[in-house]
Amino acid sequence: MKTLNNHPQWHKEPLRLTKKEKRNPHIVLEDFFDCFHLQDVREILWRWLVAVISSPQSISFEPLERSNHIYFYEKVEGIIEAAYVMKRKTRRHQRRREKRKFRIDDQPKAQSIKTERPFGSIIPVAGIDTVENEDLPNKAKQLIEYAGENPLHVLKEVFKPDKLVFIIDEIKDWLHIALSADCTSYEEAEQRSNLIIFHDHLLLLIEALFIINLKYTDDADLKGKLFSAYKPCLLNTTQIANPEQVIATFFNKFPTVYINRELDSWYEASISYSGDWRDNVICLQQVWDIYRNVLCLLKSATQILQTCK
Repeated sequence: MKTLNNHPQWHKEPLRLTKKEKRNPHIVLEDFFDCFHLQDVREILWRWLVAVISSPQSISFEPLERSNHIYFYEKVEGIIEAAYVMKRKTRRHQRRREKRKFRIDDQPKAQSIKTERPFGSIIPVAGIDTVENEDLPNKAKQLIEYAGENPLHVLKEVFKPDKLVFIIDEIKDWLHIALSADCTSYEEAEQRSNLIIFHDHLLLLIEALFIINLKYTDDADLKGKLFSAYKPCLLNTTQIANPEQVIATFFNKFPTVYINRELDSWYEASISYSGDWRDNVICLQQVWDIYRNVLCLLKSATQILQTCK
């Protein structure tokens, strides 16, 4: 229904919005951009403008009217882009408030439980009781639990050649998703640059672990399948000959605390991604699997490094 009318008292009043939307206009922004992507809006506006100025009956054949239509189109596009920026900023502020509230609510718990650690920590914390209680229900061990006692078993599982996509390719897609997400973790250029640097060194570490896995694979058929799944291309000849040094270099460059924090931010960004998923990263579940596999490889790498000392 059109809102155009000739009542002077309504000329400067919003007629389309409800009372609720007038009190909180951000509802309108959220609803609009849930229905239309910014690029879609640009295309619709452009087609609209082209139709108007090229119509045989259009008054925009007059130079002045044509200029007015183009000027109006540019201003409307600017208003929509401004609304998009406002919507993004509102979401970021809401997330920051939620994070601050979570930290405040969680402080008493953190003070009373000194041995508690984040899920993503790759180094065990001393003082945590790891003795299994016989009264507890039987539950299969997670892969990461084997890293401390048998890191080669973990490498064998993560680098299984029957997977559709090799983990290094998955991580490259994971980086693309995190950097494309509407998340405060990587809104600053420096944060994005740090993630890219960490990603590049992480791939070197994973390729070094892949070399170690090949080294300790005796089955010729399995080794052939591994080579078919992935051919090392990131490490030089010296690094391939001594992959343990690549591991040492990685952990010398990145402290454990930083690794845990970066991985946590990386995962948080990826689960807030609202765009189209690539064919080989089809859902959040697969992102979760990538994240867990990276944790398993990092913990296995620390164990291999300790064994070499």
